Order: sequence, then structure tokens, then C-alpha cells
Amino acid sequence: MPLNTRILPLGGGPTEAARQIVRACASDLSALRDAVVLIPDAHAAADFAQALRVAAGREVLLLPRITTLRLWASSVDAGKPVQPRAVREALLYAALAGHASLGEADRWAVCSELLALFDELTRHAVTLPDNTREFTRLVEKAYRARSNRSLDFEATLVHELWRLMSRDANSARELDAEAAYALRLNALVHTHAPLHVVGVRRFTPAEQTFLERYAEHAPVSVYALSGGAGDAMDNTLVAAWPALEKTHEKAPPMLARANALREAAPASALTGRVSVYGAPDAETEARAVDVQVRDWLIAGKQRIAVITLDRVTARRARALLERAGVQVRDESGWPMATTSAATVLSRWLDVVSGDAWHRDLLDLMKSPFAFHDWPRDARQQAVWRLERYVRKDSVLSGINNFIALAEDNNDAEVRQLLARVQRASHTLHALPRARKTLPRWLDALIASLAEIGVIDGWRADSAGLQVFDLIDNLRIELKENTLALGFAEWRRWLLRQLEAASCVESSVTSPVVFTHLGATPLRAFDAALVLGCDARHLGRGGDTPLFFNQSVRAQLGLPTRQDEARDSEALLAQLVASTPRVVFTWQTHADAEENLLAPPVERLLSLHHCAYNNLLTETRLPALLAQTSLRCNDDSAPPAVATKPAPPADNTLIPSAISASSYNTLMTCPYQFHARYLLRLGEVDEVEELIDKSGYGRHVHAILTAFHQAHARVSDLDEAQALEQIEALSEQTFAGAVGRNALARGWLMRWKSLIPAYLEWQRAREAEGWRWLAGEAKRELVIRTPVGREFKLVGRLDRVDQHDSGAIDVLDYKTRSVEALKKSLDTAGEDVQLPVYALLWAQPVMAALYLSMDRDEIKTVAVPGDLPDIAHATRERLAQMVDALHDASPLPAQGAPQACDYCEMHGLCRRAHWA
Repeated sequence: MPLNTRILPLGGGPTEAARQIVRACASDLSALRDAVVLIPDAHAAADFAQALRVAAGREVLLLPRITTLRLWASSVDAGKPVQPRAVREALLYAALAGHASLGEADRWAVCSELLALFDELTRHAVTLPDNTREFTRLVEKAYRARSNRSLDFEATLVHELWRLMSRDANSARELDAEAAYALRLNALVHTHAPLHVVGVRRFTPAEQTFLERYAEHAPVSVYALSGGAGDAMDNTLVAAWPALEKTHEKAPPMLARANALREAAPASALTGRVSVYGAPDAETEARAVDVQVRDWLIAGKQRIAVITLDRVTARRARALLERAGVQVRDESGWPMATTSAATVLSRWLDVVSGDAWHRDLLDLMKSPFAFHDWPRDARQQAVWRLERYVRKDSVLSGINNFIALAEDNNDAEVRQLLARVQRASHTLHALPRARKTLPRWLDALIASLAEIGVIDGWRADSAGLQVFDLIDNLRIELKENTLALGFAEWRRWLLRQLEAASCVESSVTSPVVFTHLGATPLRAFDAALVLGCDARHLGRGGDTPLFFNQSVRAQLGLPTRQDEARDSEALLAQLVASTPRVVFTWQTHADAEENLLAPPVERLLSLHHCAYNNLLTETRLPALLAQTSLRCNDDSAPPAVATKPAPPADNTLIPSAISASSYNTLMTCPYQFHARYLLRLGEVDEVEELIDKSGYGRHVHAILTAFHQAHARVSDLDEAQALEQIEALSEQTFAGAVGRNALARGWLMRWKSLIPAYLEWQRAREAEGWRWLAGEAKRELVIRTPVGREFKLVGRLDRVDQHDSGAIDVLDYKTRSVEALKKSLDTAGEDVQLPVYALLWAQPVMAALYLSMDRDEIKTVAVPGDLPDIAHATRERLAQMVDALHDASPLPAQGAPQACDYCEMHGLCRRAHWA
């Protein structure tokens, strides 16, 4: 019997199809359960089932089997096992190994592209010529080009590998997915259930043959949704997208179509139903989705669809909705590689391949998936301690170095975690360049992740479980594969598997669904928002293929971009026709360039403008966005102008010990003292990957302290001996920094150029009767305030010298110029560092000096004035200031440029926003 094909309107097609299916079983509705209804996408099954209930006028109805043709076919045995795609990729990769002409190309990407092409050839029953030369001539004809090396290589590579894969497929015990599908369709032919095909736009040759053969012994009804049914909506959509009409040949120009539409329908069918909003950037478009969806929910809409053409902006929109308490059911999912569960895997591979670089190691250990078998608080505390050790000692890499760091700090818990990382690294591979088969790599990967607790963490998380299942399934599918790869190439393969897979959260129930355009036919939505309607995401036909342009595809009989564009128009038309309210959004600018609206939407707007002088511009949404922007609760009161902050000190936060540096900070900017030392918001130490001037100063301090501890009198050494010893000590001290970064040798050379001048200065000072007494000397002094409070003044003195007469000098090494140091001491009492050091020695000090070691000169800069009086005044002022802190005196921000230029608290005091 012939196929019974019926053309139904775009908007009411699903409803009419349901009525006709029920009408066919009017005499016995129980017979409906014996039928099979094929739909374009499985997500529409529930909606069409409801349409059948409504058409039958019953709440309870024995439903037919509602499914897609591929899902129905999957229930039938193909007769042979299906070869997994990962296995086919590995076989193809091995075949590509002999093609040196590919150069540095990503061979896994080439494999993926070729497999997609071969699957299309099988799906559309395209058989390539047996002769390579004949196939090359066909390609040349399609390209309209003469034979050349590039074209010959492309044609020869594709033809050779297609023949190889076809031969393997014909001789192997396993089938590829498309061949198995064809065999399953052949087995389904013998089913005798009445068959109804609703809304499926395109059939492959194998599917068309199946329907024709099926119709020979069972009724087959095909309900095609098409334009041209006569109502205003259908007429409008066909005028915009003429390919919707099955009978169209060559459409007249748009202006003629618009005039004809206006005559047939004087009132627009789209006004009030369809609108377009152009957002200036991605963040605004995401906010527009958030605001529009919440506005629809407030209005009582129960089924809202967001069609996510732009997945990046969609993720941001979803985050905004969830922040507002609106859960989203995401049918499209998101790339598995972007999940935090996949990130911990990537970071683990970074640790293994990068000799446990400190950033990678700490990122790994901070992941909630790592060491999941430990209590969360204990794990976090251990990792925070490790980070402090790493920052303090600037250990950059090497798992053994980190273990030694934990042992030096007597931290057994950190040592235990690092030992697990070390064992896991050995489990994955002892030799980074060792080649293993894919299943062996995956076995080792799972074992290593289990060692550091990641597997347990994955099993406790929805996304993590999907990542684990993917890796485990790949391991099982490839268990007999013998392709051996090095670590880098295996890692590239694994990353492609994660990027190709999607992570879907199936447990969420919500009136808001994020879905793709192909899942919208036959579904009933109260409102829909199409996100990302620009030319990059809609109507571009996907990425440019590596092999064959559109002419070659047309010559071979494969779908082209024109076919894909028509499919997109058909899907958009069904959505618009069946949904009471549709909003299209797009970004008018992207990457600082103008962003074009998608051609299908542009044609709809142009047609409507020609017919009704209306571009369907969305007006309500911009107003809602403006209303939801951050603003004062009382619109009549403008925000106060930012002023200098001056908070009082909280008594519970005032430290019991004040250092010379914190005292200096209190003098320079009280607010900086408040933020850094009371609130403890100072920046943490950074790992010294590249030495800077402050790091250079620390190294010089360490060198001089060690040198003088060994030689209190340099004059006891001859010049050559002293120079040799201090240079050897300098090389040793800078060795770690030079090993981390060769640029540190420049700082070492700078210091070595100063050594002769320093030794000359030191000998001259010793000739005056001075000798080195102490270095890096920790001291503290208990001070009583005027009201009787006690606190400690603490500090570390760089150097203390003693004269033959018994007099004492305190010195502080500086790598700043003499001029800068003199300037800091110009105003008596402002720079308190040297007076504090004089106080801390707790014995009379003759002079307090800065020793400038800048460029090619070594000079001292002394505190001007009477040092005992200055030191006494410094002590008394600090005591009074401590009482003022306890009395809640304000701590204002000074705003002086010399204090602000290097202050890390500018984000708190908001210096840039003061009046």
C-alpha cells in the first residue's frame, strides 16, 4: 500500500495529527496502543501523548509507542555487535600514522572529521568510486579546479582511508553505528503495527526505503508540518521563508511577497507574539534572559523554553537564574570538559607532567574532589598550611621538595597527603615518555585518581559520576585495542573525549527548560526565548569542515549548508507558529566588532518591515532591564559621595605586640594599619617565581648576615680571600632563585658588582674601630601606656656594630638610593624604623643608620638630630597611640600618594572615589 502523506499547518499540526490518529481508531480506542508514533525528538513524547489524550477526550488512554525511529530501531538486534566510535577513531589514527604529509596537524581532529564524513556517506547511501583517480576527477569537477598537490592529497587521503574502513567494516565481526542502524531498520520492516510519522522533516535513503517496505504490509501515515495552510501565521512564515512550502519552486522577490501578505492579511500575525532584542554584550544578553524568564514566571507561564544557540552565554544566564532561586532543567547539557569534575582531572595531569608545579599542585589539592575520603575541614586546613609553607619558602616544584617542606615544618598530615600524590604519580607512569596502549593508560589513570581520593569524590557528585562513567566505558570499549601512545598524545585524545561528551543534569524538575532547536518540534510552550540569534550561531552551518567544500558535498549527494539552513528555518517556523510568545535575543557587538543578526531572523524581520512597517523590536524587556539595575531603594536620595574612611579600632582586634613595620604603617596611614594589622587583610606572601627588588634585598640580607657571622672582622682576611668567600656565599644564596629562573642571575651580577665597594666600606669602618656584633637580632620591649596598659614593641635588627670604646650603632640594610633614604628622614619622627631599633637594643645606642647599597655606592644615612630624644619621643607617642586605639579613636585614610602608590588596601578605602 502507498505511504499516506498529509500536509498539516505549522502551528496546529501536532494537534491535527493527534486528532487524525485518534479518528483512525475511533471504533476501538484500545487499538491505539498497538500503533507506533514516530516523532523528531524524544523530548516531545510527553507533549504528543497529551495531545492524543485531548483528541480522544479522555484523562486515561492506552497510548501507542511514541518514540524516534532511531530509538525504536535500537530495540532490535542488528545481528552483529556495534563497534564503538572510540575504537574506530583509534583504528583510523593508527592508519594515519603513516601519512607524514599531515605534518603537525592534530591527528585526532583529522580522525574525528573523517569519521563524521564516513558516517554521512553511509547514512546517505553514498558509494565512492572504487578507483582513486576517478574519485579525484570527481572532486576536481566539484571544486572546479585543475589537479594540484593539495587537492590530490585531500582526495587520495579520504578515498584511501574510506576504502580501508569500509574493508575492515565488511570483514570485521563488528559494525559501525550507521551500518548497524540500516540493518536494524531492515529487521523492523517485519513489524505489523500501524505506523504514524509526525513532524519528521527529512529521511535518509535507508529510512525512506524502510517506510516504503513497511507500507507493503502495514498502514503508514506521514504527517508533514508545512507552510501554506492558509491562515495568517502560516502565510507570514512562508513569505519570510519560502522553502517551508513543499510545493514552492522559485519564490518571488521579498517586496512582492510582503505586498501579497499585506493584501491577504492586513493585520500582522506576529505583532505582540514575536519580538527581537539586541543586547550590547554577552552579559546584558544573559541578564535579558534572566529578567525575561522571571517576568514570564511572575505572569503565570508554566512552560518556558530557552533555546540555547549560544551555550557560553546560556551558562551565564543559567547562573543568574539560579542565583535568583529559579532552577533550570537543561536538556542540552554542557561540555563535560568544562565541569569542575573534569577540571580536577586536567589539573592532575598537569601535576604529573609538570613536575608538580606549585600552582597546579595547590589547585589539585584545593579541589573538593581530591582526598574526598578525608574530613573536609581537616583536608582544607592541611592544604592551607601547605600553601603557607610554599609561599614562605618559595618552593616551586618537585613533589620531593614539597614533602621535605612538610617534614621541615613537622606537619604529618600534609606529609601524608603529599605522599599519596607521589604514589599516584608513580601509578600513572614512572617514565613520562613511556608509551602505553589506551586501555593501559586508562587503567593507570583510574588507579592514580583512586589513590588521591578523586574517584570517591566523583561518585558523590552527579557530574563527577558522568566523568567517571565516560572514562570507565572508554576503558571497557578499548580493552582489546593495541594502539600505543606517549603521554602527551594520550592526554590530547582524552581531552577530546571530554570535550565531545555532554554533562546533563536529569534530576531537576522546573517550568524553565534550556534546550536546543532540534528538540522543540511538537512541544507546547507558553513562551520561548531564542538565545544567541546571530550569524555565528544560527544559519552558519557549523564549523568549516577539514575535507570537501559545499560543492563537493552536493556532488556526492550529502546535505549542504543550504539544506541545514532550510532545516533551521523549518524548526524556527514551527516554534513561532505553535508558541504564543517568542523573543529572539542576540549580541549587537562581539569581540569589539559589529555582530550580524542570523540570516533567518533577518529575513523574517525584513519581510515584516516591508509588509507592516514594523521591525518587531522588543520594547518591554529593555525597560525591565533598566528597572532591575542596581539603584538606591529611595530614588529621591542620590548615593552619598565617597569620603575618606576613618573607622574606630575594635578593642578585640588590637594586637598585643606592635612591630617596627606596623608602627611605621600607623604613622603613614592609620586606615592602612587598621586594614592590614587589625582586620588582617594584608596580602599573603607570593611564591617567588621571578626575583624582584624586594627579593633581591632579602638575598643580600641573608648573604651579609651569614658572612659576618663567620667573619666578625673582615680585616682578618686578605682582600682576595674575603672576596672569594663572599662571592661563593652569594652564588650559594642565589642558587635557588637562579635555578627557578635564569633572569635572577642578573640580580646576582648586580650584587657581585657591589661586593668590592662593600668590602672596602667594611674595612674602612673597621679601621675606625667598629666591628660587627650581631645580625638578624630579634628583640622585644615591654612598654606601659599613660593609662597603665602594657604591650610589646618587637622587631628584627639587621645589624648591630660595636666600637672599641663600647659604643653601639644599629644599621638597617637598604637597596634604595641615598637620596630616597634622606628624603624619608627629612621630617623628624615620621620614619620610626631606626628609632624603634634603637629602643629595642635596650642599651644606649650612639647612632641609627641606614646602609644604602644602591648601584655602585655604599653609604650610610643617619637619623638626624639627637637619637636618644627622638627614640624617647617615638616611644611616648606609640604609647599614647595605643591608648587612643583602645579608646576607639578614628583611623583615617591619609590619601598621600607616597603611601597609596604601593598600598594593597586601595580597594577598601576607595581612594579613587573620594571627592
